[in-house]
Order: sequence, then structure tokens, then C-alpha cells
Amino acid sequence: MAEFLDSFDVERGSLLQALRHFEEVWDRFLERRALEIEGQSVSDSLVTNELMLIRNDLEATSFTVGVFGLIKRGKSTLMNALVGRQVSEMHVTPETAVPVYCSYGETPEAEVHFADSSVRHVAVEDVAEYTSQKSNANNQLGVTYVHQRVPVGFLRNGTRLIDTPGLDDAHADEVYTERTMQELDICDAGVVVFLSPPNVSATEMRFLEHIVARNLKKTFLVCNMYPQHFYDVETRNAVLEYAGRKIVEATRRAGGTGEVRVYPVCALEAWNAQLEDDIDKWKRSGADRLMRELELYLTEVAGADVLADTARRIVELTKMAKSDVQVRLRLLDDPAQLAQRRVQLDGNVRELEAEYDRVVNSAMTELGPLKMRIRGMLLQPFSRAKGAVSRMQEVEELERFAGKFRREIEVAGEVASRNLADGFRTIADRVRAALEAQFHAVMSDFSPNIPEVNLGRGALLVAPEHLQELARAEDRKKQTAMAGAAGGALTGGGMAMLAIGGLLGPLGLLGGALVGWKLSGMLGGSGIERMREGMIQRLDEIADQLARDFDAQVDAGIETLRRAAARRRQMFAEDLYTQFDLVESLANDPALLDSYRLDGQRFIAAFDGCAERARQAVRVTVAA
Repeated sequence: MAEFLDSFDVERGSLLQALRHFEEVWDRFLERRALEIEGQSVSDSLVTNELMLIRNDLEATSFTVGVFGLIKRGKSTLMNALVGRQVSEMHVTPETAVPVYCSYGETPEAEVHFADSSVRHVAVEDVAEYTSQKSNANNQLGVTYVHQRVPVGFLRNGTRLIDTPGLDDAHADEVYTERTMQELDICDAGVVVFLSPPNVSATEMRFLEHIVARNLKKTFLVCNMYPQHFYDVETRNAVLEYAGRKIVEATRRAGGTGEVRVYPVCALEAWNAQLEDDIDKWKRSGADRLMRELELYLTEVAGADVLADTARRIVELTKMAKSDVQVRLRLLDDPAQLAQRRVQLDGNVRELEAEYDRVVNSAMTELGPLKMRIRGMLLQPFSRAKGAVSRMQEVEELERFAGKFRREIEVAGEVASRNLADGFRTIADRVRAALEAQFHAVMSDFSPNIPEVNLGRGALLVAPEHLQELARAEDRKKQTAMAGAAGGALTGGGMAMLAIGGLLGPLGLLGGALVGWKLSGMLGGSGIERMREGMIQRLDEIADQLARDFDAQVDAGIETLRRAAARRRQMFAEDLYTQFDLVESLANDPALLDSYRLDGQRFIAAFDGCAERARQAVRVTVAA
């Protein structure tokens, strides 16, 4: 099988080369600009920080493909077939109890992540003890997720698969559907599996209606069939016609376009084809077509968007670099005016600091109510649940409640994460825009018609010390590789772990794991009244722990925003003062002044060349 996403990886490589070229030009400029700080692995400047953000984001780019569906639809079998080895359990009984992530690794290994924040490294063949319903019913072990790394070419270029738990409670279909919607929104592509024949159930049809009605172009509907039905052309066509018609009717009722594409697949045959290394059987199974179209979407849509955005960021970065050069040229043009201009700079910096304090204080004021609103959203299900438990009279009711409530908390956590991320991003963007406006106003005083300063969206979501640590980690990786040992990539995708979308981490999974863990072992032997009391007590414990985790993570995010904004304001002022110091040191040497003026013109041309190289590295047009 050909490497998956090869074309994307080639273009990413070209863009990384363009970025390295820019870095080389910038390093030469730094040598002439005297901005290097002794003992630090990166220079303390806005451009260098932005450069590192872009590089780490591009290197860490991965595409998440989620596999969704109700129980016993063949999700795990299909996922194993796509990967080419068993990474999820597949039996007649419902198996997947927790999300199973699968990504590339040179050596097969697995990490089991628990609700108490511990991580256990296990052999790949032992993963089923933590992921299957048989050995971990209702997630009594408190597993949040399992991450497997396998040496499979399909995953080499940044693809990650997620096998999600299926619906194991017929009364919880609305909860499951909402949870799936939340996950589909954050996946780069979703593969939704249903099994037919027998006919699609009413519960499953409602599930499919919700998905297709949202017109998610990144969703692939897969009709899984057993071999005897799949290879009977008449039966297969009848099944596809019936299922497609039902889904189309449902989506039209919901206001959708009525356009549906269903991929017929025999997951069992696809898995057998992998085991037997039978390429013809693989193609006949339908999995080959699904994989090719999945790759086409990730390459031509999701991947193209990533590359175009990165090229745009590089172009904006060259504008920032040119702004620095233009300011210096303006100062070099008339060194006699330096004293007057420094007084002007002092006043502008004081205004900048005052405006910064106003904007940041306003933002912090808004973050408090946002935090309390989202916190209430996260904890709201607990008060309702305690009331429901207190009225239950049968052990079976408590058992059903435990399973359904776990999914409700997963949904509440994911909704809370989404709403907090949206609100936090809006506030961070406002702070960033205010800083950009002030930076541009200050620089325009020295050089009219200067390009606007555009900080990257992540600039205020990552503190400078994180960048320093990433640089040190990168240095260690290079040293290890040079020594001949196996050097790995930055853990967890580096900057991706610090992005605002992950501010709360897997809060929904954590909440669900806590419910399964803390409610397990309570249902039996102590009488219904004591069981109710114990369950209510455990619900209070879970709510308290979730609230503490929420508060700690949000407070850390707020502090990161405050420190990152303050540091970038300071970097900007230090950059300008360093320019003054440099020009003052040259003021009495006409030859050096002329040399630096000539250098400035050369660097402007060089940075224009860097921007053009970034544009040429991608297939889409990036504005100048």
C-alpha cells in the first residue's frame, strides 16, 4: 500500500524548506542587528518567536480521523483494516469501552491514560484489558483514553485514527448523538459506520439524520455489510438504494440538501485481505476506495488549508521582518535626529503600556464571568442527577443511570470545553488586535507606510518560556540524532498541546472516566437506600474533582495569556530600543552607516524573496 498523504508531506517539506530559508536570512539580519542574547537558545524578538510558532505548528500537523457508529456495526474491524493490524478489539459483543487513538511509531507501544492523571505503558497485545467492555465494563478502571503507536505507513505522514465507544444503552441515543457531534466537529474527517442488512434501526436512523443534516462534507457514511450480502450485487444495490433513500428523506425533512454519498464496504473482507496480504480482495472489499477518497479529502481540502494558512503566516512574518529593517533605515537616514526620536519613542512606549494595561485588565474582567458560566454548565448535570437517583427504587435503574450519566458528563465536558475555547479565543484575539494596533502606531511614527504588524493567532496563547523549552528540546533531539541514537519528535505535538482549543484538555473524557471509575462496585449487596446514598456521595466527589480540574486549567490559561501579552509588549519595546542603540553606536562612522544602509536594502529584497518562496511552495494563491 502506498504511503498515505505522501503529496501533503512533500508540500509540507517544501514549506519547511521555505521557512528554513527565511530563518537563515533572519539569522544573518540578527548578526548585523546585535539582538542575540547571550546564553539563550533563541533571540528575544517578536519575529523569532513567531517563526518558532509557525515551524512547530507545521511540524506537528496531524489529521484526526474518527470512526463512529452504534455498537456491533464493525467500527473496530474497519479501523483495524485501514491500519493493517489489530489495534481495537473486535468480537460479536460490544467491545470498545473507551476511545482508542492510533498514530505512527517506529516501535509498537501503548499508553493507557487514567482519570487520576497517571499513565501506564503496556504492550500492544494487552490493550484490550483496558479498552474492552468485557474487561472494563462501564469503564470501571477510570481510563480516559488509550494511545497506540504502530509502525504503519498509512499513519506515517501525520494521520491519527480514533475508534470511539459505541452506543450500549438504547435509552441514551440522544446523549450519544450529541457526544458524536461534538467529536465530529473537532475531527478532520469522520467515518460513520452503519450495518445493513438488517434494516437500519429507528435509533440508528435518527443518529444518521442528525449527522447528515449538518452537511458536514468531511463525513464519510459507510454501509458495512457481511460478505454474503456485499458480494451479492442485487442485494448490495437494494441495500444501498434503501438506506440512501431513507437518509435522504430524513435530511430533507431536517432542511438538509438531500445529497448523500454512501460507501459500501465489507469490513470483515477488508480485514481478511490485510491478514492475507491480498490486494485484489482489498480492492473488492470497498475499503480501498474509501481510503483513497479519505486521502483525497485530507490532501486536497484539510491539508491544503493547513499549507495555505502556513504560507500566509510566513508572508506576514516577512512583512514584520521588513518593518524592522525599514525602521532601522529610517533611523540610519538621519542619525542627528536620534535624541529627538528617542524622546518620541519613550512617550510612545508609555502610551503603549497604558493601553496594554487597559486592554488586558478589561479582558481579565470578562474572563471571570466566562469562567463561572462555563463552570456552571459543566456541573449542572450533577444536581439533576442527584435528584433522579434519590427517586430510584430498583437496582436496575441505578445501573442504567450510571452508564447514561457517564455519557452525559462526557458531553457536558466537551460542550464546556468548546464554549470556553470560543470565549477565550475571542478575548485573546481582542488583546492581540490591540497590541498589533499599538505596535503599528509606534512604528509608523518612525517610518510612514510601514507594513502592519500581524502576530499569529497562537502568539498570546503560548508563553515565551514555552518557546524556549521547545527550542531546547529541539536542540536535544538534534544532538541525540547526531550521536546516532533514535531521536523522536517533540512530545504531544509541541505547540498543539498549548493551543486554545485544548485549554481544558480531554475534560469530557476525564469526567466520563471519573463517573465510570467512582460509581463502579457500588451496585449490589447493600440495599437500595444505602446504594442511593452512596451514589449521591460519589456524585458530589466527582463534581468537586471536576471543578478543581476546571479551575486549575482555566487559571493556568489566563495566566499564560497575561504573561504572553506582557512579554510580547516588552519584546517589541526592546527591539526598538536595540535599534536605537545600534544606530547610536554607528553615528560617528560614515562608512559603517553606509554599509548598514546598503544591508537594509538587501535584506528587504531578501525577505521579499522569502515571501515569494513560501507562496510557490503551495498550490493555492497566497496574497502578497
